[in-house]
Amino acid sequence: MTGRTITSTAAALAAAAVALAAAPVAGAAAGQTPTNSVVAQAIHASISVYRSPAGRSRLMTLSNPTPNGSPRVFLVKKRAPGWEQVYLPVRPNGSTGWVRDADVELSLDPYRVVVARAAHTVTVYRDGRVVRTSEAAVGRAAMPTPTGTYFLTELLKQPDPNGMLGPYAFTLSAFSNVLYSFGGGPGQIGLHGTNTPGLLGQDVSHGCIRLPNATITALARILPLGTPVEIR
Repeated sequence: MTGRTITSTAAALAAAAVALAAAPVAGAAAGQTPTNSVVAQAIHASISVYRSPAGRSRLMTLSNPTPNGSPRVFLVKKRAPGWEQVYLPVRPNGSTGWVRDADVELSLDPYRVVVARAAHTVTVYRDGRVVRTSEAAVGRAAMPTPTGTYFLTELLKQPDPNGMLGPYAFTLSAFSNVLYSFGGGPGQIGLHGTNTPGLLGQDVSHGCIRLPNATITALARILPLGTPVEIR
């Protein structure tokens, strides 16, 4: 995982709080493009997620790494002394919970991805500036790509770079609101390449976001897990 690590010193944690306040992930005004976000990476073999920072009611326990072998990361929504409120990669979309600072390592992520469904574009920002814009395909009317704030959970290199997912596929913390299982999986939304570039710019997928193979390859090299993805 890339990004600027935040140590556990009080000064560094204060800096993280300032960065998060300056670049809100949720509730930003329309048209506002945040700069940096905060990502929490689990540091133990599993991580407990709680309903509140009181820590009395456990919501769930998640494995680390993930079943696919990726580090368990979360996008931080809000901070409290000793705790992080994080977005969760579970249904329903937009679910959040609280994790202890002692169970995670924090880092600043300068990247942000914005998916504009109507325009069929994916725009990547670094420190608030556009670094790449690409044509994309999104979900068809009957199986729309869900809107909301999500994050990159895994990066999976594909065995066949010329296959239907292209050379790389990011999984998102988003799930289809229509399909509860697809291709042997739970209906999780992906950001991936394609073997049908002629369909880019259209509503043709089962909810995933398709990109040119050259674009997904470039993004696989730069985007850290935990990067926020806003789907509009």
